[in-house]
Amino acid sequence: MVLLSIDMGDFQFFWESVGGYKYFLITWMLLFLVHVCYVIYRAVVILHEEVWQEEGRSGEGVSVIITAHNRARSLRENLIGFLTQDHEQYEVIVVDECSEDETGEMLLEMQREYPRLKCTRIHPETKFRFTKKLAINIGILSARHDILLFSEANCYPASSSWVRAMQSCFTGDTTVVIGFSNFREEGSSFAWRRYFRFTRFLELLLLVRARKMVLGDGCNMGYRKSCYMRNKGFAGNTQSYLGYDHDMVRELSRYGKVKVARSAESYMHVDRDEGTTDDTSCYFASRARLPLGTRLRAGIDAGIRLSVYLLSLLLICSGILPVHASIVIVTVFTLDVISMHVFARHFNQQRLLLTSLVVNVVGFVYRWYWNGYSFFNPKKWR
Repeated sequence: MVLLSIDMGDFQFFWESVGGYKYFLITWMLLFLVHVCYVIYRAVVILHEEVWQEEGRSGEGVSVIITAHNRARSLRENLIGFLTQDHEQYEVIVVDECSEDETGEMLLEMQREYPRLKCTRIHPETKFRFTKKLAINIGILSARHDILLFSEANCYPASSSWVRAMQSCFTGDTTVVIGFSNFREEGSSFAWRRYFRFTRFLELLLLVRARKMVLGDGCNMGYRKSCYMRNKGFAGNTQSYLGYDHDMVRELSRYGKVKVARSAESYMHVDRDEGTTDDTSCYFASRARLPLGTRLRAGIDAGIRLSVYLLSLLLICSGILPVHASIVIVTVFTLDVISMHVFARHFNQQRLLLTSLVVNVVGFVYRWYWNGYSFFNPKKWR
């Protein structure tokens, strides 16, 4: 009892001595506890294996749709991965968007060898050239099957079972399936964009779990043609040059479930090409168009983490609990790095540990840069 009274007396003396900083202490402790709880929640959601992965109806046909503008080289290297899939009933449709290189000739040559390849072309003189949504719509109208899978010319399936893995996620009540895609490993100089594309997928996964169907991935996703036609395609958003994949996820989620494919067979490799910069800026520009509540939901953990760091530094500089504040900084940093390393290994994303260390120190600068670049950049994204 004596010890307890001494401890309580010391605490009361300390509490009175910190003055106005007591409110910072309360906020600091609460934010730290919230962040730890969120790390646990995120780990449970991301590492949880879904039970519906093999429930799709294996007899359903699949139409793979790829749009390309002057991508003859990329198609020549990557199209073979789509044409040699281990699936009995599927077709590959390539929509040539006003290409002025040898794309058309190369596709005709490949058609002779692969009968399942279908090609259609938007001619350069068309009034609506450089419109991605028009090309997607033409591909969908040409499709024979209800399940549609979408990718890009600079993508290559990580497995010959990609079509089968994505199709297996389409149970009877499924409208949209989103898969994982990331750049190939090309050394540490490109690890930043690999890391942020990976975190985008984790963000998408968490938003889907929270019933926020707002993000897609045009490199690896699929939806049902019947739902697209029921929605009248892109009729509600024909003028925007970006967000075609996000639009479909948001609008088609009204007709059924949105699922995220997790198996390694459903992964998609992305080649680094001239569209890499636009890939990043387009994402941040699309994200800025999301409802405010959804943006806050997606960025709340980053905000809490940054607040914990700033408050800890404030306490250290003020000489209030400097040891405890230092321990909190190290704990938060270690938790984030370890959890991201576990997530990366879970999705077979190697060589991201060093990048994770750097991002946890200065990653917010990268995000602010791309948000600003996307806002002030006058370019339009096709």
